[in-house]
Amino acid sequence: MNKIKLSVVVPCYNEHRRFAEGLSHYYSFLKKQNYSWELIFVNDGSSDDTSELIRAAQKKNPNIKIVDYRNNRGKGYAISQGIKKAQGQYILFTDLDHSVDIKTINEFFKYFENGDQVVIGSRRVKGAKLAVRQKPFREFLGRGFTLLVNILIMSGIKDCTCGFKAFENKAAKEIFNKVSIFDWAFDAEIIFICKKKGIHFAQAPVTWKDASGSKVRLKKDVIYSFLGLLKIRLNDLKGRYR
Repeated sequence: MNKIKLSVVVPCYNEHRRFAEGLSHYYSFLKKQNYSWELIFVNDGSSDDTSELIRAAQKKNPNIKIVDYRNNRGKGYAISQGIKKAQGQYILFTDLDHSVDIKTINEFFKYFENGDQVVIGSRRVKGAKLAVRQKPFREFLGRGFTLLVNILIMSGIKDCTCGFKAFENKAAKEIFNKVSIFDWAFDAEIIFICKKKGIHFAQAPVTWKDASGSKVRLKKDVIYSFLGLLKIRLNDLKGRYR
């Protein structure tokens, strides 16, 4: 058995303004838990002092770890690198802005206990709450992307883009060994790999609080997301996900 129960992976890119508050949110929760944990910040080629801020936090607590590289590669790539380094029995990836409160992970453990291998946070299943909604256009894009996911690659997905997803360690390593897309379609590829591999996943309700500071590039990311879904379908035809 792994000595670490929970690994929390948080991608960071130019987070000088938000890092201290984000760190406080995660650390203040994790230090109170009666299980072992590690908090992994992935510095995705930041051009500001994000790397230095993470290293300063790491010096104060060995449970805080850093994955650091020079060139910006995008959120999906950052998450993938963090998960490859994670040692926990369960691995969660989430955002520095904690749009979903970290305490939600304790509810997710119940799904693992019931046999699920992956738990997908969802804002559109029974029990979910929107404490602070996204701007209408961003919410429209998210719903539109999820609709495309259901049409083009698989059905039954309620919310593809919520950035709060947890995995059993073995399932995470198997999934992320196959991931090839690191832009908006990243989340869709994760779920599609679950389907192809027969990895059982649950869509679990979360309380969502939209936060400012998103680095989504709407026009460009809309195009990339559609192309990403086509790439998933092509990858499948080529047998990449076997």
